[in-house]
Amino acid sequence: MGRRKISIAPIKDERNRQVTFLKRKNGLFKKAYELGVLCSADVAIIVFNANGKLFE
Repeated sequence: MGRRKISIAPIKDERNRQVTFLKRKNGLFKKAYELGVLCSADVAIIVFNANGKLFE
């Protein structure tokens, strides 16, 4: 028994999109940190939001 396929579509509500972006960004940065610790490696992530703001 597998997982159901989820259709990927842009989030229409601006506030909901911002909240989702922040949650996913934080999760991505956490995963990158964990990868760096586990593998003793330098990891770099560059993320731009819809307004062009840079997150490193």
